[in-house]
Amino acid sequence: AMLLEQQQWPELLPFMFTCVQSGDERILERVLRIFAQLVMSIEMTLSPYLTTLHNVFAQCLTSANVDIRNAALRATCSFISSLEKKQERDKFQDLVPSMLNCLGTALNTGDEATAQETLGMFIEIGEEHPTFLRKNLIDIVNAILTVTEAQNLEASTRQLACEFLVTLTEAREKAPGMMRKLPQFMGKLFHALMCFLLDIDDEAEWHAADREEDEGIGNGELFEVGLEGLDRLAIALGGGSIMPIANQLLPAFLQDQDWHKRHAALMTLAQIAEGCVKVMSTCIKWTVDICVAGLRDPHAKVRWAACQTIGQLSTDLGPDFQEQEHARIVPTLLAAMDDVNEPRVQAHATAAVVNFSEDCEDEILAPYLDALVSKLLVLLQSPRNIVREGALTSLASVADSSKEYFEKYYSVVMPILVNILQTAVGKDLRLLRAKAIECISLVGMAVGKDKFGPDSKIIMEMLMALQSQEMDDDDPTATYLLQAWARICKCLGHDFLPYLPVVMPPLLKSARLETDVSIKYVDDDDEEDESDDEDESDDEDESDDE
Repeated sequence: AMLLEQQQWPELLPFMFTCVQSGDERILERVLRIFAQLVMSIEMTLSPYLTTLHNVFAQCLTSANVDIRNAALRATCSFISSLEKKQERDKFQDLVPSMLNCLGTALNTGDEATAQETLGMFIEIGEEHPTFLRKNLIDIVNAILTVTEAQNLEASTRQLACEFLVTLTEAREKAPGMMRKLPQFMGKLFHALMCFLLDIDDEAEWHAADREEDEGIGNGELFEVGLEGLDRLAIALGGGSIMPIANQLLPAFLQDQDWHKRHAALMTLAQIAEGCVKVMSTCIKWTVDICVAGLRDPHAKVRWAACQTIGQLSTDLGPDFQEQEHARIVPTLLAAMDDVNEPRVQAHATAAVVNFSEDCEDEILAPYLDALVSKLLVLLQSPRNIVREGALTSLASVADSSKEYFEKYYSVVMPILVNILQTAVGKDLRLLRAKAIECISLVGMAVGKDKFGPDSKIIMEMLMALQSQEMDDDDPTATYLLQAWARICKCLGHDFLPYLPVVMPPLLKSARLETDVSIKYVDDDDEEDESDDEDESDDEDESDDE
């Protein structure tokens, strides 16, 4: 390739064309393979041969020899991807039907490996030169949508087909409005992605697992593809295009007797929220109706999905979501925390409270604090670590959001947190201990120096003793301690100075490894919040107005 770029091997291309015309199929296939490998390096030298290449590709793509067809497809796709000038690429648009036929033949003969390779090449063209496909767009979309929907095909094949279609949808800069002109296709793709979410099983291990990262047990390969695809589709098209489709498809899924479909509907709502903020903000009551019904569903996985959706909507639609529907959301989550037969649902309800409280005004949260704190303290007595860890995270978030309103609970809460810090010993309790550290520091910040100060000396001694211990590399305690130091320092102010000799060495060591803690002026907080609001506004405008 280097010799060709430097024009030091002028005989190669004429020799390759001679081989193509030789009639020997073995030689022809090998030449096409070589061409596919070299084309990215010799594209600049091929302009005089465009017509010849077009004729060669056209002939070979329709060859009766499957090896020649496949080699020609690789060479054609590589060549199209390499051409920088649109007018040169467009001369090869009439080859697209033959390229699609290669895909169809591979699938019809059960050669999914070749089909997957072909789809990968289509994805590359879709990413780099989506407008090349415009002339044959309807045929391409229909053909590959059929592959996406074909339940008899391997999951990997359907995943690649889906990736191609979503990639075209995301090509807004290179091909603005191209996919919006196919609204019927959008509905079919959205439905296909929802059906991908049916690739999930109700495994006993999911109910019994005691780690948050095990929540994906039972999720099939297509389930994850469906989640990502719905998120990307909504961001690419915005609420104006997506919500009419969702309004049409979600009701039937929600009313279906099959729990898989009810679960899929809730997860769909969660996934499209980020891209549909403006439109969904006008129908918050409708979204909460769906979530409340989901939390009353007889199937645990559906109730879990409802918690997931409330958490996601709290993040994406907040603070309007909290302001408008707190009276229904908080009691519903409190009820979900009583789901003692399904600890994973209990734990996910506490996670939803975290999302809800993060973007909730303290005045809105205040009337629910008695019930929330009482319930979370009860959950701290659960035999399941996942529930106790979730309760600690939720308690920390509630304290952080409610600020001075949390003072009345301090005398009850802090001794319980200290007790967990003292008794959570053993490898299986490391995360519980780490979350207790987080909760202590956030509660201290919430109530302030006057309230936290008298207990701070004993707590700091415990934390410093913990820091001096040898820890495994995967022990989360060290990271949580660093974050706690920053919070307690902010709370105690100058009273924190005596602890700096102990705190600073690990803090500086961590700073050399990664930037995890930043120091800034307190006055910068307001400016940063305003900047975040502007960024979020810009993102929402882009998603919904495109």
